[in-house]
Amino acid sequence: MSKIQRRGVFMDTSIWIHYFRPRGDETIKTEVKRVLLAEQVFTCWVVKAELLVGAKDEEAFTRLSSILEALEEIPLTPEVWLEAARLGYNLRRRGLTVPLPDLLIAQAAIEEKLQLWHADEHFEHIKEVIPLETRPFIE
Repeated sequence: MSKIQRRGVFMDTSIWIHYFRPRGDETIKTEVKRVLLAEQVFTCWVVKAELLVGAKDEEAFTRLSSILEALEEIPLTPEVWLEAARLGYNLRRRGLTVPLPDLLIAQAAIEEKLQLWHADEHFEHIKEVIPLETRPFIE
């Protein structure tokens, strides 16, 4: 059974933080605005939860939750969890420890054949083990 390839990008929490932060990186803000208008942007509950935990108050939590609900969600199926665990296992055998949220985000992007935008070095380490397409915004 072949999967339908989705068109769009998947943004890690690190990109959204720059986007929403008043003093966030202007290059990231410009690129996020561009892609929100031009392409489909995907997320998953790991990214949503990481962002919502950082809301400054109830009003910000509600507003952010509404914004995130407008994005297409990638389901974190049992297969995604299993492959994320396998990825973490393989990385540890190489001496690299990557947090579970990043493993899940990377695996979700791989499953859906999406480019992952990030400002987090962990994803570049993940690329050493599996074919993850990224757009890094690392200084």
